[in-house]
Amino acid sequence: MSWGRALAALLVLASASARGASPDAEVRDIVERLFRADALGSPEELRQAFAPGASVLEKRGTRWVKTDALPARSGGPAADESRRVRRVESLKIGKSEASAVLWFESPTERRREQLTLRRVDGAWRIVQDRRETTAKQPPAAQVRSFISEYVKPVAPFRILGNLHYVGASGVSAFLLTTPAGHVLLDTGPVEMLPMLERNIEALGFRLADVKLLLNSHAHYDHCGAFAEVRRRTGARILASDADAEQMKRGGLGDFAYGDDYHFEAFAPDGRVQDGERVQLGDVSLLATLTPGHTRGCTTWSTRIEDGGTIRDVVFLCGLVVSPFKLTNNPVYPAVGEDERRSIARVRALKADVFLAAHGFWFDLTGKAKRLARSRVPNPFIDPGALGRHLAEVEKDLDAALAAQERPR
Repeated sequence: MSWGRALAALLVLASASARGASPDAEVRDIVERLFRADALGSPEELRQAFAPGASVLEKRGTRWVKTDALPARSGGPAADESRRVRRVESLKIGKSEASAVLWFESPTERRREQLTLRRVDGAWRIVQDRRETTAKQPPAAQVRSFISEYVKPVAPFRILGNLHYVGASGVSAFLLTTPAGHVLLDTGPVEMLPMLERNIEALGFRLADVKLLLNSHAHYDHCGAFAEVRRRTGARILASDADAEQMKRGGLGDFAYGDDYHFEAFAPDGRVQDGERVQLGDVSLLATLTPGHTRGCTTWSTRIEDGGTIRDVVFLCGLVVSPFKLTNNPVYPAVGEDERRSIARVRALKADVFLAAHGFWFDLTGKAKRLARSRVPNPFIDPGALGRHLAEVEKDLDAALAAQERPR
């Protein structure tokens, strides 16, 4: 079932539940009991979800093996509960039988459960649960895979005015040049630094002339090279309060990724508040805090003169939160609400040019190719691009919230 169809089905179930008892609502309630049992490690909750004598099968290789109802843990929430995501992939409900496909995701594995439910003694209960568990790659291997896929070289280029793209294929870095020195927005991971320096030099500038380092958000793939760039250039680093604390920990203790993706720790030279302007030479950038992807995620905006015309440019921090635990999150309870508010805040910004922390969010590859063929019209000048992206992000958020376990 696609996300769109899953969302529609789950919204129907929510509506049915609001009206009162119905087969749809009863089946979803049993699913929620299973989610709750998994979250609490509670055998008692499980007994209320399963029919007596129900079969629980786990796939091991090519064989299905009978197993216990609880997955090797009971007696309390897991230590990493804030990172465990549970969601409904599909629900099919008939008069006498129903089926559901559920996903359980932890930092180390993904588990898919196919449920068969029937009426037992007048109430819906799970009569069969077939589980398939897949181990995830260790964090170091995931980082290597990410860099291999997204940190590929691209030819640097001028976007418009004094704004230049100096990043990689999937990880952005932007250079704003002034006679007083340059502003660098994001560096990518430390592995990207040699490429970043080559790209800056290929455009006729020097990394040594960077005077100000700004960050979209405190993840290794965006500020992983900040400490080394500051050593080489003496540039000042400014960041929001929440992300500054994350930078001081080197990425450890991230609400969504834990200690998986660390980078060299550093303390920013100054803090940036919501609505504050940062100035270097004739470049002025406005900070708009848009928490969700990180607690201190910062969307930057500026105005750039290009051929006698002033263009409003927005550098979106990143608003994707659908892989995260959005409900019942003990570490970041407001992540869903923050995301909703951040979408609204960004929607209020004017953007002739929409850019972002990852190239695939703003069609970097396609627009760069069209720009190389002709700068008139400039494909990056697209006042509707930001709104279209926000509509996709909001739809993704709605689908994730509808599919994930209900708030308790």
